[in-house]
Formats: sequence, structure tokens, C-alpha cells
Amino acid sequence: MKKQVSGFIMLFLGATMLPNLGSFLYTWAQDGSEFKQSWILWLTIILTVFLVAFGVLRLVGKSILIVDLVILLGFAIFQGWMLWQNQLAPWIDSGKLDVLDYSRIVTFIVALAGIASLFAKKQGAAVVANTEDWQKKWRWAGVFFALLGLGTAITLAVIVLSGKEFFLTTTFDAYLGIGIAFFFLLAVIFGFKCPNAFITAPLLGLSFNFLTEYLWLDQILRKIGTQIGSQLGQDETTIVALKLIIGTLGIFASLFLIIATQKKEIRILK
Repeated sequence: MKKQVSGFIMLFLGATMLPNLGSFLYTWAQDGSEFKQSWILWLTIILTVFLVAFGVLRLVGKSILIVDLVILLGFAIFQGWMLWQNQLAPWIDSGKLDVLDYSRIVTFIVALAGIASLFAKKQGAAVVANTEDWQKKWRWAGVFFALLGLGTAITLAVIVLSGKEFFLTTTFDAYLGIGIAFFFLLAVIFGFKCPNAFITAPLLGLSFNFLTEYLWLDQILRKIGTQIGSQLGQDETTIVALKLIIGTLGIFASLFLIIATQKKEIRILK
């Protein structure tokens, strides 16, 4: 069980970094030789690949404890350092807290939870009750929210690719919409028959990213809204709202499908 939990956490964290990695690669492709590479780019690539790959291996019981520990520690240190550089240090220097990076704050805490889960004690044996009807309800709920999320993600991609110019939105946002739409589709197809961590963890990670992206944009707009408000058209305002909706729907869909994979147990402690 603890391998399932830690593996899920690693795959979730890897999915939260996929948009950052994709953004780096998209900018690199756009700028070509003018793109300035940095150690943050390469560390993001390494951590994303390792979290996804070893998260999958842990879920199938093929990973090595020390390797998983090093990866999660590396991720936690990286996120902690970024939080210090971009949040805490400026706050201490200026005495004023700037825009909060909810994504790094939460994923830093989740990484610590993942490290703890590697050393969690094995629980006692359990008697599993018949829960087929109970699971079915959660699966239907998960598939329903995934279907709504699929339609919303496609709508976002269509609006962004409409060819209009935006102030805060780029074509990459459409690619993100298409990417999460793919996982919504997987959740719709496989959610009722065989929901599993290979679908729910990436969907939860990407949905979390959409939600925190909305929270970041909301803070930016509140901070400088009077300066750029006139430059935001109705379509871009809609896109910002759609990110909130996609993130919320994806989180609910993932959580419902995760619950649907659980079984009611009467645990016998030894």
C-alpha cells in the first residue's frame, strides 16, 4: 500500500512539473538560438522525467527505495530553494509579501509527505467488504466530472487557437488545454471500468496546475488590474475563468475516481 501512495505522489508531482517543462521547451522552440538556457531548465527536465518514470516504477513495485528518496529530496530542496529565492527572501527584504506561488508551496509540502510515505509502517491485515455498488457511484461521479472537464478543456483550446491576440494568454495555453483534455478522455474511457493511478495522478497534477495558474493570474490582475484591465478582452477573461473551472473539475474527477478504487476494509491490527 505504501508503494501505491508514494508512487502516486511521485507521479502527481511529475505531472505538476510538465507544464513548466513544456513552457521551457515551447519558449526554446520559439526563440531558437536566442533562448538562454539555465540550470533551472535542466534540473526541471531531470526532475520531471525522474518523478514520472520512477513514480510509475514504484506503482508497479519495481523501484528502489534509496533512488525514490533521493528524487523526492531533490524535488523538495529545489522547490524550497525556489520558494526562498522568489517568496521568502524578497518578503524579508521589502517587508511586503508579493504574489504567492501556491503551486510551489503545496508541492513542497506534498514532497515532504511523499518522503514520509516511503517509511510508513505496514498496516495490519484487513477483511475487505463487498463494495461494488459503493464504488460504482463514485466511478459515475468521476466520469461525469471528467466529461465536463473534457468539454471545457476543448473549449479553452478552441478559444485560444481562434487567432486573436491576447495579453496574458499564448498558444501554449491551448496546448495545455489539449494535454489535459487527453487525460480527461482517458478518465472518461477507463474511469468506470478500471480507474487507476496511471490516469488519476497525472490528471490530478495537471488539474492542480490549472487551479494554481488561475490563482496566480487572479493575484496578478488584482495587483495591476487597473493598469492592464483595458487590454483584457472578453475572450481572455473567459480563458482565465475556464482555467478555474478545468482545475476544479479535474480535481473532483480525480478524487472521485481515486475513492472508487478503494475498498471498504475492516482492519485487524497485529
